[in-house]
Amino acid sequence: MKKIYLIIFILSFGININVTAQNADLNSENTGKICFIRSTGFMGSASAFKTFIDGKFVCKLNNKRYSIHEVPVGKHSCSVQFGGKKSKERAEKFEVEVKPGEITYVQIVFETGILINNIYCEEITKNTALNKMKKLKEDKKCL
Repeated sequence: MKKIYLIIFILSFGININVTAQNADLNSENTGKICFIRSTGFMGSASAFKTFIDGKFVCKLNNKRYSIHEVPVGKHSCSVQFGGKKSKERAEKFEVEVKPGEITYVQIVFETGILINNIYCEEITKNTALNKMKKLKEDKKCL
């Protein structure tokens, strides 16, 4: 009788593992990632740029850093600004398409001018992103 219980236990444990693995596969099919890359800009205490996905604050990103954020598959609006934790209407929005299980790389561009500075997002290729990221550190505590 103990052998029967042991066999039932082992079989049910194996089924649970398979169900868990299938759920993990389903989650990766429903999500992707957005990676913000910042390799230029101000240095110092006031240097952090605020990044947003779909108008929601996701990261305070300092110079020479990148951050990765899991999001549902589909179109998302990315933006970046100098200050504040609420997305400003005037902030330039950039739309990206996130594919299942893939990373979409978004570079933060900082332009300086005589009277005004501009900051915005642009999508870059995986190869370009990986080359830039070799010189950067991942910011896992960017909030």
